[in-house]
Amino acid sequence: MNPHERLMAFLEGRKEDADRLPVWCSTRTFTLDGMKIFDAYWPKAHKDPETMARLAAGVYELTGNENMSVPFDMTLEAEALGAPCEYFEGKIKWISVKRFIATDIYEMDIPEDPSEFAKRGRIPVCIEAIRILKKKYGGKVPVTGIVTCPLTSVGGYLIDPAEFHKYMIKEPERIHRIYETLNPYYAAVANAFKEAGADVIVFTEEGASLDNISPKHFDQFVKPHLTELIGMVKPPRVLHICGSLISRGLEVITSMIDCGAEAITIEERTPMSEARKIADEHRAGYVIGGNVDPYNVIHNSSIDAIRSRVKKVVADGVDMVSPGCDYWIETSTEHIREFVNAAIEYGTPPRWKKEED
Repeated sequence: MNPHERLMAFLEGRKEDADRLPVWCSTRTFTLDGMKIFDAYWPKAHKDPETMARLAAGVYELTGNENMSVPFDMTLEAEALGAPCEYFEGKIKWISVKRFIATDIYEMDIPEDPSEFAKRGRIPVCIEAIRILKKKYGGKVPVTGIVTCPLTSVGGYLIDPAEFHKYMIKEPERIHRIYETLNPYYAAVANAFKEAGADVIVFTEEGASLDNISPKHFDQFVKPHLTELIGMVKPPRVLHICGSLISRGLEVITSMIDCGAEAITIEERTPMSEARKIADEHRAGYVIGGNVDPYNVIHNSSIDAIRSRVKKVVADGVDMVSPGCDYWIETSTEHIREFVNAAIEYGTPPRWKKEED
C-alpha cells in the first residue's frame, strides 16, 4: 500500500485492510532543514503557493513522513476576520497577532456570504498550494488541510484570551454567538480545501484541553459547535487537541469522539494507553493517532529513545503513529527519519493482525 491508500483505509473505517500503521503528522509539516534544502523560507512560504507547497512536502521528501499539510500557523482564519498579523520579515518566526481587536462577534470583519471568506487573506494561497500538492502527489501521499477552530482562533488571536475565558462564566451566550456565527465561515475554508484536493481536513482546537477548560465547559461550549462544524464538511475528518485530555479522573476523549470526526489525534500529555481504553469502552476500535513528544523525544533525545517511545506508543494501542503536535522546527532530518522508520518497524503488521497470528 502507498501512504495515501494506507491512511485512507484507517479514516474510511477499513483499518483491517491496512498492511501496517500509518506514520504521519496530523498537524503542520515544516522544518528548518526543509526551508534550507527546498529554498522555502518563512515568511515567503506563508504567502506564495509554490513556496508553501515545497515546504509542506519537504518533510515527506526528506524523511518519508506520510503526509503534507498547510497552513503552517494558527492565525489564518483570525487574520481573515481582521486580526493584524506580524510576519517578521527577514526572520524565521511564527506569525503572531499585533493586537487583539475584538470583544464580540460584531467587532470582527465578517463578510455577508461565507463563500467569500475563503477568498480572504492567505486562504487562497493555501488553496492553490493544495492544488499544487494534489497534482504532484495525488493518490500517492495524503494532502492535509488544517482548520483552526473558533475557540482557539477567536479566543487566542482576536479576543484577549483572559477576557474570552471570563465570558464562559459571566456571558456564556457570547461564546455561543461567536461559534454559531462563525461555523459556516470556517466550514467554507475546510470545504474550499477539500475542493482543491485535500484528502483530509484536520480540525485543531488547541484551546479546548483540560489545561484550559473543564469537561463541563467542553461539553457546553465546544462539543455541540464542533459537532456542527465537522458535520458541515465531507469525510474524512480528524479532530486534534493538544494538552491534557485526561486528568484526575476527568476526561474529554469521549466528547471528542462524539464530535463526529473519523479519528482523533492527541499529544504526549495524554497517555495513549488510557485514551485507548476510554475510546474502546465508548466506541470500540475508534481510530486514535499520536502521541510521540515532538520536542523532548523526536527533536531532543537519542535515536534509541525515539525508537523506545515509538515502540511504547504502538504497544499502548495507537492506530496512527504521529508526533503529538507539529515537528519542532529545528528537528534534524535524521531524527524524523528514524521516527518514521521506527513507526514502520513496530507498526508492521498492525496489532490486530499480530493477534490473529
